[in-house]
Amino acid sequence: MPERRIPLAARIVLPAAALAWTLLLIAAPYLGRDRLASREMAMLSAGTYLVGSLICHQRPERSFRLAGARLPVCGRCAGLYLSASAGILLGAAALRGRRKRWPAGTLDWRTWIVAAALPTLATLALEWLGLGTVTNTARAVAAITLGVVVGGLLTVGLSFQGKL
Repeated sequence: MPERRIPLAARIVLPAAALAWTLLLIAAPYLGRDRLASREMAMLSAGTYLVGSLICHQRPERSFRLAGARLPVCGRCAGLYLSASAGILLGAAALRGRRKRWPAGTLDWRTWIVAAALPTLATLALEWLGLGTVTNTARAVAAITLGVVVGGLLTVGLSFQGKL
């Protein structure tokens, strides 16, 4: 099977878009919060909330607040996006220009994702089974491992040559 190379644009654009999304999530409550905000900034803020509504339930009681407004996503999603950005940056730092294949003898990337999802799955199970309440902070913290692993795999995976 011939080796495939991921275009440079994809290796740069996808992680950059993920980082930009995280910045927008944090900035959105500030961008349109007063009447002095420019129309463009208010529209950017509103657009961020709109996109957030397509990927998250946005329940107010499950969302963190900044600048007197809730974030465009819930606590769990906020934890995922913030930690995925950290994973992207960690993955980029680990690579530092190196291109290589998935190391032989290491766990498959899917195994990493499933293992990293276990804390989040545990909080979901507690909630769905009615065994306890989970705070927004606990939801966000439980999502950190999944976010870091997915972000890191995104960056590192995009740098590989050939098949993962």
